[in-house]
Amino acid sequence: MTALELVDWPADRTLALSGEARSLRIAFEFRNPSDRPVRIGELSLTDVRGAGGEHLRHQPIPLGLIAPAKGTTRARVRLRLDPATPPGPYRGEIRLGDLSRAVAIEIVERTEVVIRPSPLVMDAALGSKQALAAIFENRGNVPITIDLTGRYPLGLEIPLTPDRLERPVDGVEALGALLLGRVDRPLLIEAGQVDIAGRSERLAPGAVATMAIDVAAPGDLAATSRYHVFAPVYANDLHIVIVTAAKSKPTPRRRAKQGAAE
Repeated sequence: MTALELVDWPADRTLALSGEARSLRIAFEFRNPSDRPVRIGELSLTDVRGAGGEHLRHQPIPLGLIAPAKGTTRARVRLRLDPATPPGPYRGEIRLGDLSRAVAIEIVERTEVVIRPSPLVMDAALGSKQALAAIFENRGNVPITIDLTGRYPLGLEIPLTPDRLERPVDGVEALGALLLGRVDRPLLIEAGQVDIAGRSERLAPGAVATMAIDVAAPGDLAATSRYHVFAPVYANDLHIVIVTAAKSKPTPRRRAKQGAAE
C-alpha cells in the first residue's frame, strides 16, 4: 500500500476536465508522510468510456517523480489523447502511481482544416482556365465537407505600399515577424471574379484528400500584376495567387549582312 496522499483531492471527489483533446492538462500535488522517498511512475486513464461505451484512446504518461520523505511534490502534465477524439462526455478513472480517482472529461468540438500548398499558384500564361490540385487535411474531431464550387472575388495586389521597404530581409527576422503577427498583407482592390469548380468530398477526422480544382479566371489580366483569390474553407482559406510567368516572347536577334558593321 502506498504512503502517498493527494493534496486537496479526496477519494470521493471526481476530477472534471473540459476542452480540446490535444490540450487537456491536469495539475496535482502529492504528500509523502512516510520516512522514505516514494517514486511515482506514471499517470494513466483506466476504462474511460464515452456515452456510447466507446473507449477513450490515450497513452500513459511517464512521470518519474520522487516525493521526498515528509515532503510534497507537484506536477502539471498534458493528457496524451487522440486529437481526433469525438466530442462528448467521457467517464472513468485516472491512476497516479498507486492511487486512483474518478475523472469526468468533456471533449469539445474542434473544426480545423489544413490546406497545402498555401498559396496555390496559377500561371496565367498557361491559359485563363486551368485544372489545379490542392491537399486538404482534417485535423479536427468532427467530419467536414470540402466543396469549393462557386464564384469568388478576384483581388488585384497594389505593389506600391509603404510597408514594402519594411519587410524582414533574412530568415530569422522573417520567422520572428511571423510569430509576432507582423507579416504584411497585400493591399487588394477588386478586379473581377473567378469561378471555381470541383467535386464535393466528406473528410473524416484525420483524413487527407487531394482534390482537383477547376479555376476559370478573366482572360484580360495584366501580365505584370499579381492577383489573389480567397475561397473560404471553414476557418481557413484556399488561397490562389495568379501571376503571369512569361511576360513576352523573346525577340530573335537579326544577323548583320556580311561586310556590314553590327
